[in-house]
Amino acid sequence: MSEPSIVPPHTRTIVELGMGDGRLIESLAKGDPETIYIGVELDAQQFAQAKSRMHLQNAFVVHGSFEDIVARFPDNSIDGFIAVLPDPAFIDEKREEQWRPFYRVVHAKLKKPGAFRLVTEITDELLQPVGNDAFDRWTVWLVETFKSLGFKVADLYEGPPPEYSSHCLNQFRGDPERIRMMTLELAT
Repeated sequence: MSEPSIVPPHTRTIVELGMGDGRLIESLAKGDPETIYIGVELDAQQFAQAKSRMHLQNAFVVHGSFEDIVARFPDNSIDGFIAVLPDPAFIDEKREEQWRPFYRVVHAKLKKPGAFRLVTEITDELLQPVGNDAFDRWTVWLVETFKSLGFKVADLYEGPPPEYSSHCLNQFRGDPERIRMMTLELAT
């Protein structure tokens, strides 16, 4: 017998993977009351902060591994996923074979059409400024990797969405030469 779905059947559903203190999901939920927002966070302290700030009827937080939580959603049930500055274990080029299976699951859980917004960063191993050649190679690698998983690229731009705010985003915005961020808008 399969576990019951945790997706409300009557509305759009957006899931943030690794929501941190919940600042972003709270902001998005306030601006879009017709959509259910679910934030997933493994770190107990970050989860507690997020839970204490969520007082909206359309925002929920779940404590646990997003790998375990996402696997519980039915296929073709989620309108969108958001991942902002995922842990290197879930985006690093050197660990690609480890994280590819997870993003295949994300693709399967998305409705057709569905969207996945990934905000990520590249840094130099010696913490030197990231040059355009390195940034461009990294961008091509990311695009090709996600295309190989079945995603289509809807948009791609340097930097995070201007309306996004979190502790890490705000820190990283302060060092744009050494920490170059990119937003990849993916679709099914």
